[in-house]
Amino acid sequence: MKKYLHIVLIFTFIPAFYSAQYYNRNTYKTKRHEISFGLGASSCLTDVGGGKSIDSSLFGGSARGFLFDMNINQTKYVANFSYTYYLKSKLTFRLNLAYSQISGDDKVTDDIYRQNRRLNFETTIVEGSGVFEWILIPEKTGNRYNIKNKFGKKIGAKNQLFGLYAFAGIGGFYYDPWGYDKFLEQGSSTEVGGSPIRHRLRPLRTEGQGVFEPNSENYPDIYNNNGDVIATYEDYAFPKDESYKRFAVCVPVGFGIKKSFHSTAGLKLEAGFRFTNTDYLDDVSTKYFDPIALEEYFGNSDLGPVAAQMTGTNTGETYETMVFFNDGPPDPLPPIISGDPYQTIEDLAAYGPNAWRVRYYKTIPGEKRGNPENKDSYMFLTLSVYKKLTNTPKTMRIANSSSKRRIKASF
Repeated sequence: MKKYLHIVLIFTFIPAFYSAQYYNRNTYKTKRHEISFGLGASSCLTDVGGGKSIDSSLFGGSARGFLFDMNINQTKYVANFSYTYYLKSKLTFRLNLAYSQISGDDKVTDDIYRQNRRLNFETTIVEGSGVFEWILIPEKTGNRYNIKNKFGKKIGAKNQLFGLYAFAGIGGFYYDPWGYDKFLEQGSSTEVGGSPIRHRLRPLRTEGQGVFEPNSENYPDIYNNNGDVIATYEDYAFPKDESYKRFAVCVPVGFGIKKSFHSTAGLKLEAGFRFTNTDYLDDVSTKYFDPIALEEYFGNSDLGPVAAQMTGTNTGETYETMVFFNDGPPDPLPPIISGDPYQTIEDLAAYGPNAWRVRYYKTIPGEKRGNPENKDSYMFLTLSVYKKLTNTPKTMRIANSSSKRRIKASF
């Protein structure tokens, strides 16, 4: 009788003792809810700052040069909070909330064109998003009790260093770029004295957003040094008195790795890239705008002179070129020549009476200020602590009710 009693006890308690060393594909139902909080670094790919060329790309001009167009010294911060719900054992839906700052500065780029432009910006980003998470390799806690068989090998789940997942989704974010008036003196390499002042860029309409009514006959055409029109109202086609929105859409994609230190807690390192539908994260997109027209738009407001300066128009280095006027210089002169009192025109007698030496800024109205073909983007690298919330005992019984034939050993 005692013999049979011993057998019953063995088969009753041993499986219960080793239950931690088995896994059930439905056990996710007992820990369906997960929260996390993390901190990390942020960066961006915009028209301001960056690599060696404003048109540098990784895919032959279709996108910016990703890591090759980033400035590490412009790295900022991000803090995020997320709630995750396990739809399946390897599929989750996650809600994210992130607070971050990104910035860029032409002063730190290697591109001569951008250095001469000397624009800068910084903006706070408040992002909300929903993403689906695909668990490629589930994280495991390993053999908690370190049990070994008679051969010295561990019994139960083998230790696994990391889990791996990928994610993609959609979200929205708020942004409002600011910039410092760290410009050089006109036509020189000397920085303006005094401490730079920080300005909100969107209200300044630095690219003429909303200054003229679309299709307006009052919009002044911009000419190049050959007298060709290089910019019209169509280059600044915003509705009258309107500018770009402060809210935009983003598409988060990325991957992460998880390390569990407990059955319900651990760490995760995540890298996420955000594609956006805006080109104004840095307040730069199209062409330089006429600062005189911009001051006229603001009238007697103090914003007029500030807006004219923050456009960056007619500043920085200059270059000389030769222009031939067969009948002498036109009267009035084209706006590209007469619009800036610092430009000089000298008679070049050696080439005849129709040859004129003209000095231009590289940042004249109508010239390229940004690249509207590529939208701006930003990215996060975060380290987070996560915690899985255990369900009630009733829910646990429901989760295990249909798992009788699905339990299998992991060794």
